[in-house]
Amino acid sequence: MHVTSPTNDLQAIFDFYQAQRKNPPEIFSHRSGLLPVPDFFSVAALQQHLNNPLLGTDWVQLRAKNQAVSLEGYCHWKMVQTKKLLFVDKQLINEKLKQWASIVLEGLDILDANINAFAAKLDAELPCALVNSVAFFSQKDNEAYGGHRDSDDVLVIHVSGEKLWKIYAPQQRRYFNNSPLTVQQMGPLHKEIIMRPGDALYLRAGVPHMCQTTGDHSLHIAFDLCDRTPNIDQITHEANTRYNNGCEIPNVPAAKVVDKYIELLKSPDFRRDMETATQQIRSNAISFRQKISRTAGINALSRFIPETKS
Repeated sequence: MHVTSPTNDLQAIFDFYQAQRKNPPEIFSHRSGLLPVPDFFSVAALQQHLNNPLLGTDWVQLRAKNQAVSLEGYCHWKMVQTKKLLFVDKQLINEKLKQWASIVLEGLDILDANINAFAAKLDAELPCALVNSVAFFSQKDNEAYGGHRDSDDVLVIHVSGEKLWKIYAPQQRRYFNNSPLTVQQMGPLHKEIIMRPGDALYLRAGVPHMCQTTGDHSLHIAFDLCDRTPNIDQITHEANTRYNNGCEIPNVPAAKVVDKYIELLKSPDFRRDMETATQQIRSNAISFRQKISRTAGINALSRFIPETKS
């Protein structure tokens, strides 16, 4: 029998990811059976994370019968030394999951050191990124999301169960009005694929899609390849500041104002400063990823812990 390990799993996924980055697909790329037996994550691991007493409601999204389930009223605290120690009564989550609800767990890279290290490798392959990692668990007839499109490329690894993906013709990448989408808004269907344990999917930004759990359950991990390059709001804010300090002479046609503004945007100084800003964001992202790695970095007490004899 083939025996795998989380390290081997993640390396195989990374190799698939690198291949997509070197030769990006127009719509998607699907690799069936990339991992013989996924071992880097599982339903048991998901349940263990959900049982973390410090896990707050911001980490999860719970849906039942295609409706979001509010966890308001289930957040509590205990006063200790004048401080509020927060916790969540997870009875409702447990009951809904027994009744076939779906749940999304955000911040998997913060909770799992191996996944955070893997996300750091994904970051390093992109010009300016800080990847998000999310676990999606759904049960038959209860999906976490309806039709939508993502504003960034997504790397998906199927872990358990089975899921049908309906992938539609690509559309313009955008940051707004991506979800929910009606069937009409999603446009023509491009292809349907079945994702099973060990399958990998690389889906391009702007491609509408929707999923259906065809078995009793489905669990997959999505790595959102979030682009942190300065966006148009940041760029125009800086450009506006500079234009306001060196604007066109008064009472000229609007076209000349536009020309002056475009001249500023194309100037070598402005472009150089945008590149410097991009590198600073990238550096900050690397530093932030290292901070995440230290959420489980306490080993100073090991010297007081007796070694167990094998």
